Amino acid sequence: MCGRYVLNASSADIADALGVTKGRDLIPSFNIPPGTAQWIAHSAGGDEVVFEQLWWGYRPVWAGDDAPKPINARAEKAASSPFFRDAFARYRCVVPATGWYEWQKQEGAKTPYYVTTNSSLMFFAGLYDPPRENSKGSFAIITQPAAIPIGFIHPRMPVVLDPVCLRDWLDPSRTTRDELRAVTRPLDPTELTAWPVDTRVNKPANDDAALITEAQSVI
Repeated sequence: MCGRYVLNASSADIADALGVTKGRDLIPSFNIPPGTAQWIAHSAGGDEVVFEQLWWGYRPVWAGDDAPKPINARAEKAASSPFFRDAFARYRCVVPATGWYEWQKQEGAKTPYYVTTNSSLMFFAGLYDPPRENSKGSFAIITQPAAIPIGFIHPRMPVVLDPVCLRDWLDPSRTTRDELRAVTRPLDPTELTAWPVDTRVNKPANDDAALITEAQSVI
């Protein structure tokens, strides 16, 4: 799953990766929790890509007030799930990040790990519901079974898209799972790297660069 992530990249680098001329001013965050407004990028039709700040915790506008607000959508079911299938066909997005946290359960304890890539900047595949008159808009991050290099930490991970297919994922002319499978692929898992970090990350109120520093062994 993905329940906490990091974004510490320049708006210029993000815009360049998406092939747009201008990004948005971003405030670095080293401990982004659900239930907060975060930047996503999505198609505005044709070749135009826009940045927008939506709430992390997906709830489509037609859902009732008591409906769940999932932060993740399983890749295996996103295209067919009644809750997500409209977004999968019409409202796909990417979520810029420089890494995410995952917790390894072992002997009754949870050890936090920071997962990133060799190039640092990455983009999670996501689904969103756009802002409307009675909704601020929301998004969820798509997850998949964890790749071998990090599978020892947790059985699932975000879908990190290969940079070459970001525009294909956002392309509104593609609406089916088969069409998207033909043109998109996840990042090569050998690009992923992870290390344990301090348990300070357990509290979302802690938000500083030291959180992604490798934890020192107590032995």
